[in-house]
Amino acid sequence: MLGNDFHFIALMWLTYAISGSPLDLGLVMMFSSLPPLLFGLFMGVYVDLWDRKRLMILCDIFRCFVVLMFPLLYYFGLLRLAHIYLITFLLSSLQVLFESAQGSFVPNLVARPQLVVANSISQMTSQVTNIIGSALAGILILLIGNINIFYLDSFSFLFSAASLSFITRSGRVAGATLSVSGRGILHRMKEGLRLMANTELILILTITMAIMNFALGPVNVLFPILSEKILQAGAAGFGFLMSGLSFGMLIGAIVVGKVSNRLSKGKLTYWGVLLMGIFFSLFSLSRNFALSMGLIAISGFFFAAPKVLGITILQDKIPDKIRGRVLSAQIMLSSLMFPLSMLISGVFAQYVSVPIILLVAGFIMVLNGIYGLSSRVVSTV
Repeated sequence: MLGNDFHFIALMWLTYAISGSPLDLGLVMMFSSLPPLLFGLFMGVYVDLWDRKRLMILCDIFRCFVVLMFPLLYYFGLLRLAHIYLITFLLSSLQVLFESAQGSFVPNLVARPQLVVANSISQMTSQVTNIIGSALAGILILLIGNINIFYLDSFSFLFSAASLSFITRSGRVAGATLSVSGRGILHRMKEGLRLMANTELILILTITMAIMNFALGPVNVLFPILSEKILQAGAAGFGFLMSGLSFGMLIGAIVVGKVSNRLSKGKLTYWGVLLMGIFFSLFSLSRNFALSMGLIAISGFFFAAPKVLGITILQDKIPDKIRGRVLSAQIMLSSLMFPLSMLISGVFAQYVSVPIILLVAGFIMVLNGIYGLSSRVVSTV
């Protein structure tokens, strides 16, 4: 995870150093967003057919070598924007495959009562790396140079592959067969979508995650503007706001891991969504930086519940033989919402004040929470 934070910062700096154009930064993000939309369902089929552990190891090994293309092309004077787009697309494709396999494999590694704890630890690790990763990447860029960061990123994938190899449990799905025709692939994709559409709880959670991604799209686009023009805190303030959100999620993940077995996971998920929406709405109205820091941290605290418990419920309720396809479809839908929301936010920000857009985002979260809490099936989980 730390390698991914290094990679993002280094990639953005490298792209800007080559072109100097914000448009090219946007294109890099676009090429990163395309693979889940293009290949998500297709990859889910193979996650359910192949050994998931070996699939993750292969993805890490391939990513280790693909990342090395950045410094190699750079040192030979061959690196162009087209190469950055292509490498970014390849890395994102491998990441989609890895994440689908990872999400499908975790329930096979831990006992059912420990699934929440496992996902809490994963979320805690993610937030810790978010807090320190960007700052550490900036320091390393100053010490060893931007292009050399990619060597560290490459090594992180190699280290991950080696770590996964120590897992003794097989990643094969019982009864899965490797050979499948083109028609068989289409049939299996439809199976995953059919299960999602016909299982109320899975459908509600999938819609919830997609809506949350849509509501959070303005964060990356509008927080810099909010920090600069509204809170008068500049670039440093933007960094503190993002760290505050991650810190709140870190504390929230710890709490969720401790209390979820004593409460309804479904209700806890949607109370988290509802309360995050309330505090995010209050955050949008704040004009004081210290108050804004507190409100965004509290928002992150409550966001930990749907982040941890949403995936836990899906992993628990989806049959193992079809889990990869359903989770891949969920990733695909969520991946569509985030860039779409960023685009819409960027357009509306030209005509509407940033706080108003963020207030609408908070209101969407509140409605999302009410929607889930009003569902009878949610209270049974």
